[in-house]
Amino acid sequence: MAEKRARIELRGITLELDEEVYRPAEDSLLLLDSIESLGILEGLRCLDVGTGTGIAAIYMAKRGCETFATDITEESVELAYKNARINEVILHVAQGDLTRHFRDSSFDIVVFNPPYLPERPSDFKLPLSWAGGLKGREVIDRFLSDLLRVLRKGGRALILHADYNEPHWTSKWGRERGFDVRIAGRRKLAFHELIVLELSLRSARAEHF
Repeated sequence: MAEKRARIELRGITLELDEEVYRPAEDSLLLLDSIESLGILEGLRCLDVGTGTGIAAIYMAKRGCETFATDITEESVELAYKNARINEVILHVAQGDLTRHFRDSSFDIVVFNPPYLPERPSDFKLPLSWAGGLKGREVIDRFLSDLLRVLRKGGRALILHADYNEPHWTSKWGRERGFDVRIAGRRKLAFHELIVLELSLRSARAEHF
């Protein structure tokens, strides 16, 4: 008999959990609040990078997006797909490293809750979901390096940071490349603050970057 996994419910979403996949926490909930702030998503193409349990992707699918989700581990991909079925939404789930495996100008909305702790990942899979290297920025910077390619003109990205990730670097990077930047959400925790930046790509962007 297959082992029965634990389930939780958050924001009206039922999630099966797996000990090898990051469990949704305060950062996940702040990202959902920030997605809410985007307004109507009906009919848009949306991507959740580093989907984990699939919570953000499912939330967007429930709001009318044609939603894609990606993660680097097989366990997360399988779990996100299963949780989509539990919540009766359609997700296109793929295993891969960030956005490299998607076509140019694929998405209107891209959201990313990255590994943001300032530590190196171990040989185990689960720390890949939180260990972000130097200043917790290494995965964030790799994500940014491909963002312009996969966003449609006028597209928006939500990227979660901790305050020690130097989020002003992301703001500077975005403004230099034709994005409007705003804080879409923030939440103070015991030892740091979480900040979600929204980068909105102007329709007339600087094509030389």
